Amino acid sequence: MKWTAYCHCDSCRRAASAPFVAFFGLCDEGLVWSGPVSTHASSADVERGYCDCCGSPLFYRNPVRWPNETHIPAAMLDDPSAYQPKAHVYYSERLPWIDMRDGLPKHNGTGDDGTRPLSDDEAHR
Repeated sequence: MKWTAYCHCDSCRRAASAPFVAFFGLCDEGLVWSGPVSTHASSADVERGYCDCCGSPLFYRNPVRWPNETHIPAAMLDDPSAYQPKAHVYYSERLPWIDMRDGLPKHNGTGDDGTRPLSDDEAHR
């Protein structure tokens, strides 16, 4: 696992029909799907995968920004309790009724884009 985070961006929220999405990132090498998977281009450079049988979201990929990496929603795991988010990304895009003072760093971007993480107090001023 490369990283773990909650994503609050509008695009992920809409794709998952959820107020935020808990994701983790994996290297593509060795990643194999065992069932029928379809993909669609949800925006420029972005591919989202979903299960052909039930429609559940399975992954997010942006090969331009994160080559050879797949982002997977933790809720699709057999045991999502094994997953522990370490940060919030796109926290500035969160829904106005989301107030997560959990002590995790809160990035207004992705964190790997040079944005400084905010503390709980800074993020909720």
